[in-house]
Amino acid sequence: MILEADLNRYRSVRIAGRTVAAVDTAAEYARLAAKAEDDHTPIPVLNTAWDQFLASLAMYDALHAAPAQPEESWRGVVFAADAEYAPVAQLLARCTGRELQEGSLEQAISAAATTPVTIVAGPRLVTPQMLAVLPPDAPIGLLTARTLASASALVARTILFGPLVAAAMGDLSFDALADENERPGRLAGLDATPRALNDALGSGVAVMAGRGHARDCLMHLNGGGICGRSSTGEPAPRAAVPVQIGTDWSANPAACQQSDRCWRDDVLPTNHLRAAEVRGAFVVLDSCRTAQIGEGSIATDVSLPLAFLEGSAVAVACAVGTRGGLPEASQLFTALVRSGLSLGDALAEVNGAIAADPSALGRLGLFGDAGLVPLAGASVERVTSAAQVVEVTAGPGAVLADSALLLPANATGPLAVPRRDGQSCWLLTQAAGRAGGKVVEGPGNSAELWSQRIRPWLDRLRSLTSMGLTSDQQRLDGIHRQAVAALRAHGQACTVQDAEQADADFAAAVAELTDMQVGIVERETDWIRRNFYSFTENWPEPWSTQSEAEPSRCPQCGITALLRHRIRPAAGAGAELCYHVCVRCGEIASGAEELSGLVVTDGPAQVRCGESFPFRVTVTAPPHSHVSVAVGASFQQEERFHCSMAESHSFELSPGEARSVEFTGSTSAGLTIADQLPIKIFIAVDGAVGCLTRWVWLRA
Repeated sequence: MILEADLNRYRSVRIAGRTVAAVDTAAEYARLAAKAEDDHTPIPVLNTAWDQFLASLAMYDALHAAPAQPEESWRGVVFAADAEYAPVAQLLARCTGRELQEGSLEQAISAAATTPVTIVAGPRLVTPQMLAVLPPDAPIGLLTARTLASASALVARTILFGPLVAAAMGDLSFDALADENERPGRLAGLDATPRALNDALGSGVAVMAGRGHARDCLMHLNGGGICGRSSTGEPAPRAAVPVQIGTDWSANPAACQQSDRCWRDDVLPTNHLRAAEVRGAFVVLDSCRTAQIGEGSIATDVSLPLAFLEGSAVAVACAVGTRGGLPEASQLFTALVRSGLSLGDALAEVNGAIAADPSALGRLGLFGDAGLVPLAGASVERVTSAAQVVEVTAGPGAVLADSALLLPANATGPLAVPRRDGQSCWLLTQAAGRAGGKVVEGPGNSAELWSQRIRPWLDRLRSLTSMGLTSDQQRLDGIHRQAVAALRAHGQACTVQDAEQADADFAAAVAELTDMQVGIVERETDWIRRNFYSFTENWPEPWSTQSEAEPSRCPQCGITALLRHRIRPAAGAGAELCYHVCVRCGEIASGAEELSGLVVTDGPAQVRCGESFPFRVTVTAPPHSHVSVAVGASFQQEERFHCSMAESHSFELSPGEARSVEFTGSTSAGLTIADQLPIKIFIAVDGAVGCLTRWVWLRA
């Protein structure tokens, strides 16, 4: 219990119903942290950060007489990962009613599987290696600061204002990468300058969320940037002279620490807005390589997140490594905060959305309290897409829908951001500068179909030259371009109409590919009808051949006398093909090996001359893939031998589906010579091409 007499020993201020007191030593700080029990206990701040703490209060003036914090403002556990910073962790846990734990990083990650985890540690422990191993979908925050004193000021701000600021202040969004500003209330493109951003911040905002290029100590804006140096008033902390040249990759001095210049040579250091002067409680920087803390490539005294946390900020989310795609990531973070999520849960959802976007990469890291709920009274609105049309009312939060395929009915309507589970999405309105309105379930993206089926199909048809076949390479290139353009259009679709048009264009490309495959089979079947034919005779020589030592069962006559050869035409430069020969029957199969298990034939061994007979070909699709099939069958030189069968069919198969097609063979009783005749079955399955030979004995 802290007595009133004890308080007289400290400089103190009364803020938001709590007393904050300056203490001289880490030991005194630890003593007060250990006694923190309720609102009557002073929150200690180390004296060396007292002026810094008082300066940060300016943007929180309106909250000094705020009502009591909701009990639901804190979730999860606090982990003390650094002995020096353990009193800070203890104070945070005791003042927010959470459990304090100690343990390894692995234990903290394990705990984050079920609840937000705030790891309290000094910057020397928050290394690139540590950031690299944190699971992107884990609600983990790293509460750190440049010094123990700065950490004491940060924790005081977190406790006092973290649960209150979102209800009292608005948000600010900016995008330095946008070509033009199409959203009201947002700075974008050339308008995103340091001065414009500073003016737009006004007296302060709850969430400042922005996107732009960056490197280590600087986020780029037009005509300057946001800089990791402490303030405009003090000179750059210069590196020691003479500089010792070494081999270290970490803590290197930036240009402004070695000269009066910035590494960005089009501006001066004084053109930048200092991160420590940004009036935003929760900062989101969707910008490459901004998560530089301990052992980063630059020194901690020019680190962007540490500079923000030395100013007014309570927490900073920024990119670990590089970031690309999903330009709405920072706006999603804002909307999730407005929907009552903790900072850690908002981080996990944003990283999940990045992972769900096939065109996006990277992730964000959180520096601050993962268990803090900035707007505890809010909740996530949920809608169902059972009717395939959902009406969304505009609002600051994110709406959770149970479909990942929703798109707005018009370009200004709600923005849909698919989640990691592939079954749902977040719908954003005000946070993304969008209006309310209808969202409609659109067609699924064809990216998986392209990568797993269509592109391999194109590649197989391109490689037909290695089998002595010709294929129209220009036509294949055109189909390729059309399919890729449709994929890109679908990925960039802003409305359901755009997605449906892209889907139709992709389907047209697939139809063109199917038509091309059918044409190849029809031409080859016609060639067989008019000529003596062996598929292998046109395979470019020399061959690279491997033969299996043990014979296999012949699919025609049933004896174990099938010799299997693997052949790479063109001196091994071509695709690997199969060539199967039965010692009794002769040639059995040649071409793509994968067809062997998909195609079965059924026909008579003997037929009397002059009689017609059925010949059946059954094709079974692979268990996990749709396929397009074209198959033709014919006798060789049908006119010469007075027999006929030549015909072709094409069809689609669902995964695992089997389909049979029947051909009819006919001969002439007076003209056809009674002997053995080969039937050639030429088949293509998604570009995999082969020829089967089956024999029939004609009896007089």
